[in-house]
Amino acid sequence: MEAGHEEREKHVRSIMDTQNYVDIMIDSLTKKEELLKQIVDYNEAQQTIVTAPEFKEEAFEKNVADKGEVVEKILRLDEGFNSVFNRIKEELQNNKKKYAKDIERLKTLVASVTDLGVRIQAQELRNKQLVEKRFAQMRKELSQAKRTTSTANAYYKNVNNLNQYESHFLDQKK
Repeated sequence: MEAGHEEREKHVRSIMDTQNYVDIMIDSLTKKEELLKQIVDYNEAQQTIVTAPEFKEEAFEKNVADKGEVVEKILRLDEGFNSVFNRIKEELQNNKKKYAKDIERLKTLVASVTDLGVRIQAQELRNKQLVEKRFAQMRKELSQAKRTTSTANAYYKNVNNLNQYESHFLDQKK
């Protein structure tokens, strides 16, 4: 009788542990969903920065750094999620009916996270193209500025040489 009681307690603890792990996974996906929404916002801000008439380098760099921190949080969440999922995967597969509501919630969150991921990929591609275009434009402007400066320097050098020649000519006339 004692062994049966211990076995039942062990089984109850296992179910409670599994439920705790499922709750952790739901919480993890909910946090990931919120972080992905932040990435969407950062991408929209980045697009605004890149397409603005005046490029603000500090704002762009801050946006990229802040977005990078959010990406790091997502990667840590993913590691934790996968670790927990691997722990209870078999229990969930063997007891689908018992966890049907939780499994459905997980599926809904995974679908939402996947949709956000696709949206972010499209934004990233669009922003990459905009950034490349903007930087090419900035390089062109810089090149033109260098040529203009070089031309101006050559002009002033020639004018200066001409002035020296004229003064030399005038000195000889005296």
